[in-house]
Amino acid sequence: MKNLAISTDTPILAYFGHHKAGSSWILKVVYSVCSEIGIKSTHFHSPKMFNFDLAEAINRNKIQFLSYTNADINYVNPILQNFKGFHVIRDPRDTVVSAYFSHLYSHSDQFWPELVDYRKQLEKVSKDEGLFLTMEHLERLKYDGVEVNVFKDMFGWNYSCPNIMEIKFEELVSNPYSKFLDIFQFLGILEKSNNIALKSVINYRLQKVISKLIYSRYMPVNNLNLLSFRSPLYPWRLLSIVYDNNFIKLSGARKPGEENIKSHYRKGITGDWKNHFNDEHKQYFKEKYNSLLSELGYEIL
Repeated sequence: MKNLAISTDTPILAYFGHHKAGSSWILKVVYSVCSEIGIKSTHFHSPKMFNFDLAEAINRNKIQFLSYTNADINYVNPILQNFKGFHVIRDPRDTVVSAYFSHLYSHSDQFWPELVDYRKQLEKVSKDEGLFLTMEHLERLKYDGVEVNVFKDMFGWNYSCPNIMEIKFEELVSNPYSKFLDIFQFLGILEKSNNIALKSVINYRLQKVISKLIYSRYMPVNNLNLLSFRSPLYPWRLLSIVYDNNFIKLSGARKPGEENIKSHYRKGITGDWKNHFNDEHKQYFKEKYNSLLSELGYEIL
């Protein structure tokens, strides 16, 4: 594995996540924030996408905000000190249940050709058998030809890095507004004022007018660099972004707990594994993964 030094002294902002740990939702918020403040965001879900050299890809693409889902610490550790980021994990039991329904019904296979075979296997078995099969899949997923071990990646992560905020998916779900404020405050891109001040609203509107002018026929292309700037992220704007990406809106007006098994935003709650694991699943998980639950800080079986 080749790794180069990061060519900037400015920390790279980052979101690190794992399969079925809310990445679709979190990415929508991240993309909106990056668009709002005018920084370049890039998402990788496989090391193949950065040619197995994360530092080189960051330098070459001048990435300012990196989102790396299916995050493998082996690719991150050599340059971990260069990031200012947050890392999201999820109760592995909920990961299993979410993955089962997603792999069976809703997850796109557009950039994941191996999912076609996984889905065919799940279609042939009952839900109880499918949950066992999903546990096996999560240990040996192939993602566009690259092996991903979801449980191993979460277990092996570096949880003691001061420049990476550790977040549980359950915390985000229970209080998304507070947690996203905490996250972007930690990243250093949130304006310190918590008030919806008239000045911030005027500044925001002015920036939007200038942005439109930049891309209008009244502004010559060669002047783009003169008028491009990084906008501040006001707390009220972040809260608005989080609201625009809440479960009710993303799921088509369903409330959390109202299930659509064929939707990528299936149910919107935590602890759903208790509704699907039978005694055999619990025993199997206890024998194989209790150490994982303990390492991640979840109640063991």
